[in-house]
Amino acid sequence: MKQLLLILLSTVTFQLSGQNANNFFNALKNNDTEVLETYLEDNIDFCLFEDQQILGKKSAMNKLNKFLNDHKIISVDVIHKGSSKDKSSQYKVAKMTTSKDTFRVFVFTSGEIGLKSVKEIRIDKF
Repeated sequence: MKQLLLILLSTVTFQLSGQNANNFFNALKNNDTEVLETYLEDNIDFCLFEDQQILGKKSAMNKLNKFLNDHKIISVDVIHKGSSKDKSSQYKVAKMTTSKDTFRVFVFTSGEIGLKSVKEIRIDKF
Protein backbone atom coordinates (compact mmCIF):
# COMPACT_ATOMS: atom_id res chain seq x y z
CA MET A 1 0.00 0.00 0.00
CA LYS A 2 2.83 2.41 0.87
CA GLN A 3 4.54 1.69 -2.46
CA LEU A 4 1.31 2.34 -4.36
CA LEU A 5 0.83 5.65 -2.56
CA LEU A 6 4.45 6.63 -3.25
CA ILE A 7 4.09 5.82 -6.96
CA LEU A 8 0.83 7.76 -7.18
CA LEU A 9 2.34 10.79 -5.41
CA SER A 10 5.45 10.70 -7.64
CA THR A 11 3.31 10.57 -10.78
CA VAL A 12 1.21 13.55 -9.70
CA THR A 13 4.34 15.57 -8.82
CA PHE A 14 5.97 14.71 -12.18
CA GLN A 15 2.82 15.74 -14.08
CA LEU A 16 2.57 19.04 -12.18
CA SER A 17 6.21 19.93 -12.90
CA GLY A 18 5.65 19.11 -16.57
CA GLN A 19 2.60 21.35 -16.57
CA ASN A 20 4.68 24.24 -15.17
CA ALA A 21 7.17 23.88 -18.02
CA ASN A 22 4.31 23.72 -20.54
CA ASN A 23 2.68 26.77 -18.91
CA PHE A 24 5.95 28.71 -19.16
CA PHE A 25 6.47 27.93 -22.85
CA ASN A 26 2.76 28.48 -23.65
CA ALA A 27 2.99 31.89 -21.95
CA LEU A 28 6.06 32.64 -24.08
CA LYS A 29 4.21 31.60 -27.25
CA ASN A 30 1.15 33.68 -26.30
CA ASN A 31 3.22 36.73 -25.27
CA ASP A 32 1.69 36.49 -21.77
CA THR A 33 4.26 38.54 -19.90
CA GLU A 34 2.28 38.50 -16.64
CA VAL A 35 2.56 34.72 -16.43
CA LEU A 36 6.19 34.71 -17.61
CA GLU A 37 7.13 37.20 -14.89
CA THR A 38 5.91 34.83 -12.14
CA TYR A 39 8.55 32.28 -13.20
CA LEU A 40 11.55 34.64 -13.02
CA GLU A 41 13.81 34.98 -10.01
CA ASP A 42 14.30 38.53 -8.73
CA ASN A 43 17.58 38.83 -10.69
CA ILE A 44 18.25 36.79 -13.81
CA ASP A 45 20.95 36.38 -16.42
CA PHE A 46 19.23 37.65 -19.57
CA CYS A 47 20.91 37.31 -22.94
CA LEU A 48 19.39 38.58 -26.17
CA PHE A 49 21.77 37.70 -29.00
CA GLU A 50 25.15 39.09 -27.88
CA ASP A 51 23.79 41.40 -25.17
CA GLN A 52 24.16 39.45 -21.91
CA GLN A 53 23.33 41.16 -18.63
CA ILE A 54 22.27 40.32 -15.11
CA LEU A 55 19.02 42.21 -14.72
CA GLY A 56 16.27 42.69 -12.20
CA LYS A 57 13.00 40.97 -13.02
CA LYS A 58 11.30 44.17 -14.28
CA SER A 59 14.21 45.15 -16.57
CA ALA A 60 14.44 41.63 -17.99
CA MET A 61 10.70 41.59 -18.61
CA ASN A 62 10.91 44.96 -20.39
CA LYS A 63 13.56 43.60 -22.79
CA LEU A 64 11.71 40.33 -23.29
CA ASN A 65 8.43 42.16 -23.85
CA LYS A 66 10.03 44.41 -26.50
CA PHE A 67 11.44 41.34 -28.26
CA LEU A 68 8.07 39.55 -28.14
CA ASN A 69 6.26 42.61 -29.48
CA ASP A 70 8.72 42.86 -32.38
CA HIS A 71 8.44 39.15 -33.28
CA LYS A 72 5.03 37.53 -33.70
CA ILE A 73 5.52 34.01 -32.36
CA ILE A 74 4.12 31.18 -34.45
CA SER A 75 5.37 28.21 -32.40
CA VAL A 76 7.56 27.25 -29.47
CA ASP A 77 8.73 23.64 -29.25
CA VAL A 78 11.03 22.20 -26.57
CA ILE A 79 13.73 20.27 -28.43
CA HIS A 80 16.14 19.37 -25.63
CA LYS A 81 16.22 19.25 -21.84
CA GLY A 82 18.51 18.15 -19.08
CA SER A 83 19.16 18.38 -15.36
CA SER A 84 21.99 18.22 -12.90
CA LYS A 85 22.73 14.88 -11.22
CA ASP A 86 21.12 15.97 -7.97
CA LYS A 87 18.14 17.55 -9.80
CA SER A 88 18.90 20.94 -8.19
CA SER A 89 18.89 22.63 -11.61
CA GLN A 90 17.65 21.97 -15.09
CA TYR A 91 17.57 23.51 -18.52
CA LYS A 92 15.33 23.41 -21.53
CA VAL A 93 16.10 24.43 -25.10
CA ALA A 94 13.22 25.42 -27.34
CA LYS A 95 12.92 26.28 -31.01
CA MET A 96 10.86 29.46 -31.35
CA THR A 97 9.52 30.20 -34.81
CA THR A 98 8.37 33.77 -35.43
CA SER A 99 7.04 35.68 -38.41
CA LYS A 100 10.54 37.10 -38.97
CA ASP A 101 12.99 34.30 -38.08
CA THR A 102 13.68 31.19 -36.00
CA PHE A 103 15.33 31.44 -32.58
CA ARG A 104 16.86 29.16 -29.99
CA VAL A 105 15.57 29.82 -26.46
CA PHE A 106 17.62 28.48 -23.55
CA VAL A 107 16.01 28.50 -20.07
CA PHE A 108 17.99 27.56 -16.94
CA THR A 109 16.16 27.01 -13.66
CA SER A 110 16.80 26.12 -10.06
CA GLY A 111 15.02 22.77 -9.81
CA GLU A 112 11.96 22.19 -11.95
CA ILE A 113 10.41 25.11 -13.82
CA GLY A 114 8.09 26.69 -11.31
CA LEU A 115 7.33 29.97 -9.61
CA LYS A 116 10.45 32.13 -9.24
CA SER A 117 12.76 29.38 -10.52
CA VAL A 118 14.07 30.81 -13.83
CA LYS A 119 17.67 32.02 -13.38
CA GLU A 120 18.67 32.50 -17.02
CA ILE A 121 17.05 33.12 -20.40
CA ARG A 122 19.05 33.23 -23.63
CA ILE A 123 17.62 33.99 -27.05
CA ASP A 124 19.81 33.47 -30.12
CA LYS A 125 19.28 32.97 -33.84
CA PHE A 126 18.68 29.29 -34.57
